[in-house]
Amino acid sequence: MDKTLTPDQLRQELASAAPPLVIDVRRADDHESDPQGIPGAQWRAPVLLEDWAGGIPAGAEVVVYCVRGGSVSQGVQAALAARGVKARYLAGGLAAWSAGGA
Repeated sequence: MDKTLTPDQLRQELASAAPPLVIDVRRADDHESDPQGIPGAQWRAPVLLEDWAGGIPAGAEVVVYCVRGGSVSQGVQAALAARGVKARYLAGGLAAWSAGGA
């Protein structure tokens, strides 16, 4: 499984019969300054990953995103994958999603 997907790929998957679980992992200050995210996404603090990762349903396909698809979402994706979660991160993050007219 690829570690990344594009905003267009995510839009297609969200419209499918089995959409992925989308998790907003922007840092708290970034989320608070702009709480608007991808519709349906759940916000989870990346620094609290150990607290919330166990609540991801077994077998779920997960897509995480941060502001620009950099170290935050990549680090969370790697940590989730190490736990056996099918996780990918959104290339370009919320900035790329928003630039696509979502």
